[in-house]
Amino acid sequence: MQAPLTSAVIVLVASATLDARQVDYAAAWANATPFHAFLESMRARQEQWRSRFANAAIDAAALNQARALPGKRRILAIAEDRCSDSAWTVPYLAKLAAAVPEKLELRVIGQSGGARIQSAFTTPDGRLATPTVVVLDENDRLVGAWVERPAELQKWFLENRPSVTADELHQHMDTWYTEDAGRSTIREVLVLLGQSPAAR
Repeated sequence: MQAPLTSAVIVLVASATLDARQVDYAAAWANATPFHAFLESMRARQEQWRSRFANAAIDAAALNQARALPGKRRILAIAEDRCSDSAWTVPYLAKLAAAVPEKLELRVIGQSGGARIQSAFTTPDGRLATPTVVVLDENDRLVGAWVERPAELQKWFLENRPSVTADELHQHMDTWYTEDAGRSTIREVLVLLGQSPAAR
């Protein structure tokens, strides 16, 4: 199972366009909000965001992998508090970053400030989506991107969206996310965190 997930992430990184490398990531990072401040200011899905961050359990292997990163990494999440996928994924990444502050920092920027980044990294079916998570090195060079939801769930969503009701779709996704408890998101983003910045 690990190999397909890793391959999916690598394919996504390879799909970065010239536009993706021309985005001013330093400005986006400077304008983004630290996660703790984002939690304090949000208006939608407050309980979901806060409880998931508070209760997230990051396993020892993921923590060790983060601590062994070759350099510091910045995780910039283009997210909205009202977005269910953001609320299911970003708190776990924030908990990982909080657990390894010597290596990781996470900030959040809304769609209005992150639209160009979203345009550079669309979903497999061509949509702009939240969350769009970009990994930068400490000099704001692009390392890679992760979009919307874990690969296994994204595959199920794309295959089943035409044939199930919206209620069935969201019920399955909520069940999957609950059982996964952030593990797939963390595993896939850790693949990006360990890579080198994209060539400019």
